[in-house]
Amino acid sequence: MAKSKVVHAESFFESYMELKRELEKSATRFQRAMGISVDQYAILHHILENPGKLTSATVADSRGISRAAVSRGISQLIRRGYVLQSYQTSDRRVRPLSLTTTGEDLERACHDLLVKSAKVMSEATIMDDGSQLTVGELTQMLATATAKLTPESPEA
Repeated sequence: MAKSKVVHAESFFESYMELKRELEKSATRFQRAMGISVDQYAILHHILENPGKLTSATVADSRGISRAAVSRGISQLIRRGYVLQSYQTSDRRVRPLSLTTTGEDLERACHDLLVKSAKVMSEATIMDDGSQLTVGELTQMLATATAKLTPESPEA
């Protein structure tokens, strides 16, 4: 049986803003520790999973990031020596992406940091009664609120 969490309207906005601040701080800590942004890591990870098969457009489409942001991120990763962009002989407009050895090493180091972070987060007690709210539950709650509270229907 699915359990339901009680969400009080008066504290929802404050909780949402606190979550946003914590996510921003976490992203900043990640960038300081690894030298790349969370979005750049997402690009590296996606390229690692699909070497030579992706272009900047396919990365943008599959990750839900704007094409402009992906192009900027890829350009930075190429300049720093983490990503290679080649040309297909049949169509020079298509430029498949792959990681350099340094890019693969960085992706693995980022992944290891995320695994450690997930372990720490899963052990955190965050409810006053000692129970735990998982990241998945928190994400589901936020996704439900986002889906039901559209600009057209704030009363939903």
